[in-house]
Amino acid sequence: MSDPRLYRVSALASGFVRMWRGWRVIVPVVVANAIVQALLVWPPYTYDMGWWTIASAVLSALAFGVSFGLVASTALQVADGPVSWSASAGTLRAHIGSYTLWAIAWLLAVSIGLALNTVPGLLVAALTPFLLLAALDGQGNALVRNLRTVGRRFWRWLLTVVVIGVVLFVSDVSAGLFTFFIRNPLASLTVWLVGGLAIAWFTTAWALIYRSAWMPVADADDSDESEVAAGAEAAE
Repeated sequence: MSDPRLYRVSALASGFVRMWRGWRVIVPVVVANAIVQALLVWPPYTYDMGWWTIASAVLSALAFGVSFGLVASTALQVADGPVSWSASAGTLRAHIGSYTLWAIAWLLAVSIGLALNTVPGLLVAALTPFLLLAALDGQGNALVRNLRTVGRRFWRWLLTVVVIGVVLFVSDVSAGLFTFFIRNPLASLTVWLVGGLAIAWFTTAWALIYRSAWMPVADADDSDESEVAAGAEAAE
């Protein structure tokens, strides 16, 4: 591992700086997904058109699933060292089965929780930020790995969840106001572009915490690399 010191005071601040190491993957993926999502709401339709509603929902989910898989694979690379398209695509391809199954299970669990009551759904989401990262990392039981990571970095996890929760709340209100005044598909394109970059940022922060929880203790203690150096590398 080329950079044992993965973050300092704030994992989110470090994640924002380091995610730009993978901009050659993240930016095209976010843009492509935003375009697909915008095109899917372009045709004028109403919710009684069942066939298009189902088809667009499936295509939207597939586009987002592949995009997130590439972004998360890149986030793991950012934590480890050099970033490349081939490595990101290779990671997703190698673990696509595990990633897909865990993603579906996570979506069902969160959906059921939200359907029953808002709190259980949000709690499930908050407790599993490392689930899909672990799946893409090749862990046999991604859920166990996720929960053990939460245990190893409990206070860092809690602080990050709270900050992200506040950011998401403000973003949700802002997106609602924006889409009220600006209609689809322009609104969809803008929201997905901004939201996609935010997801990449948060995912990179979680990846840094995830890697730090499982790195050798000696590595974590010996290194004192600054975020200035990380920023310089991101700008190269």
